[in-house]
Amino acid sequence: MKSIRKQVETAPSAQFGGRRIALQTIERLSTYRRVLEDLQGQGAQYVYSHQLAEYVSVTPAQLRRDLSLFGSFGNISRGYNVQHLITVLSGLLGTSEIQPVALVGVGNLGRTLLAYGGFIERGFSLEVVFDSDPAKIGRVIAGRRCFDIAEAEAVLAGHPVDIAILACQPQGLQSIVDRFVAAGVQSFLSFVPAIIRVPPGVHVEMEDLSAKLEKLSFLVKNRVEEE
Repeated sequence: MKSIRKQVETAPSAQFGGRRIALQTIERLSTYRRVLEDLQGQGAQYVYSHQLAEYVSVTPAQLRRDLSLFGSFGNISRGYNVQHLITVLSGLLGTSEIQPVALVGVGNLGRTLLAYGGFIERGFSLEVVFDSDPAKIGRVIAGRRCFDIAEAEAVLAGHPVDIAILACQPQGLQSIVDRFVAAGVQSFLSFVPAIIRVPPGVHVEMEDLSAKLEKLSFLVKNRVEEE
């Protein structure tokens, strides 16, 4: 059986300008932008590399190396222009314009995701919602009509998306993913603790909240032992 780790590692890097960029670098770009937006909200117009690096817990050399892959930014005397760098990073991450996203599953987690306002602030909009529960199909939930997952192909043909969030039950998940891939969906963010197989060129990000808690538990346990 192919492991989840192997599944994620099928696409360890991405192409940019003819070069391969590690996915960890892309993840750091997202963190940089989030911190820059926080700084902008506090009234900051410029930030030095060592300051930004400290906020995101990387070395200044790592930060400068990441940004240098995409161009030349900032200067020695004033540092980085916060607004300009936010604009550049948004363009690199593809969120300069709002991207429509599909959501599969309108249970407790799905409803929470629909109510979360942070997505639209970061350039994403949950616009197409699916479920298999007859009590939910056809209803308007958090301002979105819930479609029958059995009609996914027809719905996605009229509302094309590149990204889908999976917040449903694991039963039948692979079939749903296969159908979404055939309908043109290229990336998945999965909250479902199940292995997903996708063809080359399609990306899957697993978000396991239990694993995050286990990591924190390990850190707490070992800190106590050290003390």
